[in-house]
Amino acid sequence: PAIAAEDVHEPVEAEPTGPSPMQKWNEEWTQTLQARKDEENSTKAAMIEKAREDLEAFQKKREMAREKRMSKNREDEQAKLEAIEADLENDNSWQRVCKMVELSHDSAGNSEDTKRMRDILILLKNEPTRAQAVGAE
Repeated sequence: PAIAAEDVHEPVEAEPTGPSPMQKWNEEWTQTLQARKDEENSTKAAMIEKAREDLEAFQKKREMAREKRMSKNREDEQAKLEAIEADLENDNSWQRVCKMVELSHDSAGNSEDTKRMRDILILLKNEPTRAQAVGAE
């Protein structure tokens, strides 16, 4: 049983009519991925721009608060310096002492009783003649 060369039929290759289904799918998938990537890049650029704007707004707000705080500190310092200067011009030195010492009563249970000391300081502040008589000035 020898096979004759005439009996063997070579498969006839069909002429490709276009891309195979796998090639079509790969092209469509590549296009889909490219579209997603473009959308992602545009979203990312928008987020970066928004973040830049938010950062600029934050910096402006922070700078304004800083300037306001510096201005207030300067005013407070100037007022304190003027108060110190006015105190130095005052003849009653006990008024200066009373400004430096807290004379309000502390209602804490374990604090020492300083009522007598407070009373003496207030008396000396309010009656400069008595302070001079005692020799405290």
